[in-house]
Amino acid sequence: MDQYEVATLKKGLLILDALQQGEPMRLTEIMHRFNLNKSTTFRLLYTLEMTGFIQKDGHTYKASELKGHHSSSANTRLNWLVVPSLHQLAQELGETAYIGVLDGMKVMTVQVVEGNHAIRSHTRVGDSAYAHLSAFGKVILAHLSNEQLKKMLTHLTQHKATKHTFDDNHLLKEHLNVIRQQGYAIDDEETEVGLRCVAAPIFYNGKVIAALAISGPAARLSRKRDRAVSKKLKECSAQISGLL
Repeated sequence: MDQYEVATLKKGLLILDALQQGEPMRLTEIMHRFNLNKSTTFRLLYTLEMTGFIQKDGHTYKASELKGHHSSSANTRLNWLVVPSLHQLAQELGETAYIGVLDGMKVMTVQVVEGNHAIRSHTRVGDSAYAHLSAFGKVILAHLSNEQLKKMLTHLTQHKATKHTFDDNHLLKEHLNVIRQQGYAIDDEETEVGLRCVAAPIFYNGKVIAALAISGPAARLSRKRDRAVSKKLKECSAQISGLL
């Protein structure tokens, strides 16, 4: 490679050129065509989408028809601003810290900083789960407008991952009211047995756009730590919201 080439930029431009010249492609097709792993492919596609160069249509990506169009500046800035805060949070609490955004009926992980324990949560960029399953999904739902929440609950697939997962809309709605009042959410082994998670919302212009979360083994991230951990998360999410 030429000494002046920027490898990541080159990969992104090659993907953009392919989408501009051909048919829409799925993430897996792009992975195989350019010999990239899932995490790298997702990051490149997400960045191209957030800067308005490509659009996501269902499960496929295509070149944007609007030249010069830019997606929400909040989402673009979010990617740049959260990393230092995530690193600091992961260092202070020792657990994996990550950011999730709403993607249809699911919440998708867009940033991850691993914890420093050998046994830890292994969340990856691009991972997604139904919004009612995870703490950062629930905390986003809890802070949507009443109209948005009603629409989400109408179309949400009540998938039950463990015996602790909410599968009743009425109970879930009551639970979301509590989350909204306290300002944070907890996944108490609802996504995976043995795993707990705490999350807080991130706002831009008064609207929830993402969530910050910390997760780890239930034995280590116990209920006794919920108050202290949630306080740290709320402080960190408020800092990120302020920077936005």
